[in-house]
Amino acid sequence: MTSDKANHSFLLSELIRRDFIKKYKRTTFGILWSALSPLFLLLTMDVVFGTFFGRNMPHYTIYLFCGLLLFNYFSSATRSAMRVLYDNAQIYSKVPVPKHYFLVSQSVAQAIDFLVSLLVFFIFVAVDGISFHWRFLYLLYPMICLYFINFGIGMFLSTLYIFFRDVSYLWPVVTRVIMYASAIFYDPSILPGIMRRLLNCNPLYMCVDYFRQLIIHSTVPNPSTHLIMFAMAAVCSFLGWFTYHIARDKIALYV
Repeated sequence: MTSDKANHSFLLSELIRRDFIKKYKRTTFGILWSALSPLFLLLTMDVVFGTFFGRNMPHYTIYLFCGLLLFNYFSSATRSAMRVLYDNAQIYSKVPVPKHYFLVSQSVAQAIDFLVSLLVFFIFVAVDGISFHWRFLYLLYPMICLYFINFGIGMFLSTLYIFFRDVSYLWPVVTRVIMYASAIFYDPSILPGIMRRLLNCNPLYMCVDYFRQLIIHSTVPNPSTHLIMFAMAAVCSFLGWFTYHIARDKIALYV
């Protein structure tokens, strides 16, 4: 039993290492692209939208960076997870490896990627004159919630992709809608009341707004926000695991 656990732990660590290295294989800048990609997008959107939405908004660059940082993590994690079970079929169809290990390794590799971008984000926070304080530790909460949201949705998409390849065309459209519904570059106060309330049904927006309240306004969101985010993360995780659980024995027949 102990030997099996050790073997599984070693396998999982090797899969995480493989997935992380594979993303930057044969690139000149390697892991630096985790920082450069959001920076290029940030500068572009800051120039384009800052003129319209940022004129009367303090720390607009940080406001925008919060949204882009978490959206890029969400988009990249769910998109890359979609093909995980399909692309690794030749391994788990020949070797008795738990299929969900590939999903776990992919999600951890994406989380490491996100942490690199987060370091760049904090540099921008410092340059923008925002003071660091102990309450920043609360940022771990939305980060953990978003990890499980991404993992659950990624597991759901990866399972669904095995049976319906159309998911690869549909999900980018859904992701784009989620981006516009997450107030990435605009202030939600410009929306009518009912649309502002609908934003709170979007797990990504809840995480983005948590970051903004804590970093820009030095305010820890209220307990109800924490409960709602926990519930959203739990629902997404359960949905992904349940979908995978009921379909895992049929996956080998469709790959």
